[in-house]
Amino acid sequence: MNIRSIAASVRRCTPLVIAGVLLASAALAQDVKGYTRATFDEWVKKYQDAEPAFKAGDIITQKDLDKLRPFIPPGYIEQLDFPEFRAEIGATGDYSQHPDFMQCTEQYQSQVALEPNGALKNYVCGQPFDPAKLKVEEAEASGLKAAWNYNFRWQNYGLAITDVGWIWDRFDGGTHKAPVLTKPPSHLMIVDADIPADTTEHYQGGGTFQRMLQGPYRKTYFSHLAKLREQGAVLPGSGSADFESKEYTGFHDPFDIRGTAFIIYRYNDPLRADDAWAYVPSLRRVRRISVETKSDSLLGTDHTLEDFYSFSGRVLDWNWRFLGWKKIVHVMNSKYLDSHYGGPNGIVPHNDRWELRNYAIVERTPRNPRHPYSAVVMLWDTQTFEPSYSMAWDKKGKLWKFWQWQKKWSEEMTEPTIKEMNVGQRVLTFQSINVLDLQNDRGTHVPCYGRGYPDVKSTAEVEQLYDVSRLEELHR
Repeated sequence: MNIRSIAASVRRCTPLVIAGVLLASAALAQDVKGYTRATFDEWVKKYQDAEPAFKAGDIITQKDLDKLRPFIPPGYIEQLDFPEFRAEIGATGDYSQHPDFMQCTEQYQSQVALEPNGALKNYVCGQPFDPAKLKVEEAEASGLKAAWNYNFRWQNYGLAITDVGWIWDRFDGGTHKAPVLTKPPSHLMIVDADIPADTTEHYQGGGTFQRMLQGPYRKTYFSHLAKLREQGAVLPGSGSADFESKEYTGFHDPFDIRGTAFIIYRYNDPLRADDAWAYVPSLRRVRRISVETKSDSLLGTDHTLEDFYSFSGRVLDWNWRFLGWKKIVHVMNSKYLDSHYGGPNGIVPHNDRWELRNYAIVERTPRNPRHPYSAVVMLWDTQTFEPSYSMAWDKKGKLWKFWQWQKKWSEEMTEPTIKEMNVGQRVLTFQSINVLDLQNDRGTHVPCYGRGYPDVKSTAEVEQLYDVSRLEELHR
């Protein structure tokens, strides 16, 4: 069974509203649709050594947008060209990782190496490779090292979210109402944190919101855990060392997909394929998902299982190249707890805080010739290896998708119901993922409400969450 067939079984037919679009917006969309990989490469070359004409405390508006052009990739900078655009430039933050992660890096990094097949050798915990030693002249080897740094970036025991929204946004000149958020029922709850009762201020601008899915999420790392380095960096429990992580994605709203859930096992053996299962209420059974379908649309959204986080696939399934460093402007530590959107399509940061940071430019190309992408370029923050922007090109070499992540520093998340799983963890928390399908004039928001990176207090509780045999019983 594949994700495409699951989507067909749960998709509700929703009529599209075709609205008029301003001629200027249409012309802009057509320009972006013509962008190729060369467009990005030329931008990097032109602005490789650009220095900012702004400073912390400045306010950038539409009339000043050219000041940001050297630091925001083509395909996205155009989305910010509207009268209400406003960006507050913040100071470049220090988001150094948890001391346990830093100690792991200091203790073990010098022994880590690449196997001939690209797998890691002698890796225990912490950051596998020193970013300062990545070299464009050794693009393939450095690309692999960057990929492993990203894969094992600091995330404590993994991300937990009370309510993830998946909003289908159509760029048709239409309008939308702010979505109403709902918590999962108690038997599906991952973490019970407060979520906004009124999201009106969160969803400004245009765009037709065609549909919204909601549900809980959790990913747990079972090995290479910095906080457990004295215990072998592995969660207690039989078989934990076999797994890198386990991941649960559920849906409780709307009613027609309520109870749909996915579980994915990622193994420590980098050559072993993931195992994945889904429970679909309309089928009333748990089905194994083919790993070949990770590049399929996830339940009709513009995301795939493989694109989550920027890259959620297996490192050795791709070819990697390190393309150098570049200064980038991004919302790395939002001034809001949750994402605030605006713009003509309602999918870009609204009146938020941006900062200038240094990024690694890393390219991945699929080894599978049937993969729909010809290439993906990701921009990863040098200090944290957290993603900020990613771009995917189709088989014809046209810019197809553009992802933008918004983050919030855990040390500023002091609200009572989320404080414990954030403050002290020193993580850039996952505020939202927003993907634009530039060829088809649509996008998907994925705002994350009630989120954090909790410690694992009970291995038994975690094992129960990822018990495939309980999926059917739990979600009936």
